[in-house]
Amino acid sequence: MIDKEILDAVLPLPTLDELKEQKVEELKDEGFVISNFHSGGVFYTMLMIVLRIKVEVIELLRAVLNNMFVSHAGGAWLDLKMADYSKKRKKAQKTQGFVTVSRTDMTGEAVKIPKGHVFKSILDINGEELRFFVLEAATLQKGASSVDVLVEAETEGSRYNVPAGQITRTLTYLGDATFSNAEDWIVREGSDTEDDESARARTLRSWSELAQRATEDTFVDAAESVPGVLFAQADCNHPRGQGTVDVIVTGTAGEATEGLLAAVREAVDKIAGPYDNILVKSSVTVSQNISVTVTTDTADTDEAVENRIKAILTELLAVRRSRKLNELTLSDINHAIRSGYSGATNAAVSEPEADVKLGKDKVIILGDVSVTIERE
Repeated sequence: MIDKEILDAVLPLPTLDELKEQKVEELKDEGFVISNFHSGGVFYTMLMIVLRIKVEVIELLRAVLNNMFVSHAGGAWLDLKMADYSKKRKKAQKTQGFVTVSRTDMTGEAVKIPKGHVFKSILDINGEELRFFVLEAATLQKGASSVDVLVEAETEGSRYNVPAGQITRTLTYLGDATFSNAEDWIVREGSDTEDDESARARTLRSWSELAQRATEDTFVDAAESVPGVLFAQADCNHPRGQGTVDVIVTGTAGEATEGLLAAVREAVDKIAGPYDNILVKSSVTVSQNISVTVTTDTADTDEAVENRIKAILTELLAVRRSRKLNELTLSDINHAIRSGYSGATNAAVSEPEADVKLGKDKVIILGDVSVTIERE
């Protein structure tokens, strides 16, 4: 948003009362034949309508002025300005990955998983479940212990990039089989429509593309133009020797899949110099176990409290742009639990023992959660 002082200097916005007093004085000075300017009069009502229109026109002009510049534009206005730089906002895409269907009884009959079958996640912090549809029919053959089934999220969005062990339910019965998603189950990251902040930053970096040789911003801009990339970093200080550049990619699910890295390599190679030695690699996810002791004065069962705390911590460490992905503080954990669960009167964190801050190429994700419940 353009600074208010600048807006007021370019397009002053008087109040309705100020405009009324000014206009009444002008009419009196000109000897206007109508002298009844009191509220409720016919002329007064017509005057206020005209002045209201003037105020709203000025407000519209201020909004137009604000959105004439990439650094201040937002929404559809920003999309129009991005086109001037040959840029487009990144579209949302659906998560794709594998759900593992397993069984322990090898003597059981073959289990068919048809195309379109629905697997579901456990309930999230808001009590909602996420659904995933089977893309290709598969069969858990007789005598086999497991089979991987390719699934796709019901809708677009990064919220479907769930951690391992979250997809454990099915819409229709599949015999004695069990279901789960492994640690590296995602093959294509789901992503949200690019927000204004990210789109604006990419557009403003367009000036770096005018350089005769690729700069750090150029590499970052090329990498972040790929759907599924949350953000990218470029190390141009010869990390592996003279002429080498490392591009570190963080996907919307944290650690980037090979498919995403391949797409980034293709984008980066287009702007690389003839002698650049470029390595595109993923940021590294680091699991962080959390142990907390929660004191509560509610009548909720221990299981209900534990599930609620786990859902809160899952949301806290979800991979998103607004979070410092390489940092986790004890105060953040405490605040998330106290604000997310009104029944918690205290939350003591025993693991980690201190604030965690890792390198910029690391992404902290949730590991094992241990919840001890104490009653007041």
